[in-house]
Amino acid sequence: MFVNNCPELVSLSEGGLPSNLCLLSITFCDKIMLGMEWGLHKLHRLSQLEIEGGCKNVESFPEEKLLPSNLNSLCISRFSNLKYLDYNGLQHLTALNSLEISSCDELQSLPEEALPSSLSLLCIKECSLLKSKLLNNKGKEWFKLAHISCIEIDDEIIKDWSEIADVSCKETDDDVNLLEEP
Repeated sequence: MFVNNCPELVSLSEGGLPSNLCLLSITFCDKIMLGMEWGLHKLHRLSQLEIEGGCKNVESFPEEKLLPSNLNSLCISRFSNLKYLDYNGLQHLTALNSLEISSCDELQSLPEEALPSSLSLLCIKECSLLKSKLLNNKGKEWFKLAHISCIEIDDEIIKDWSEIADVSCKETDDDVNLLEEP
């Protein structure tokens, strides 16, 4: 389901999303306010979630139990007040393979404890405060990424252990996709 360019949309109501939803993309809905009332945690078939813009109420993401544990891919962009990623909200995402964070200029750090161990691809774009802590593969936050096979920062592949992990980073039309090799 794609929700695009709805400048007055504030929320998605619980029960308003189909239970068999696999993909949810919300873009350019600048007044959207993310919250538990959306019922995302109940969408057990949701595997891909993209939210671009809005969410001005969010300083920490994701709220604990906000997202379904079976989520494979998460992309967040233009969260203007996002300061940190919440370990308690990420720890139960046991199927999360791909995480993309872009244009979150206030994002200062990754969770102290760690990102999910299932994560194979991390893409960070235009997050200047966080990028400075990841520079030269040895910044203050770098140790938190040791388990991730492929890391891309501002369109530069920083780490690609595809031969070891049987995954590879491949760019396609400015998007990064995780491809499992047969």
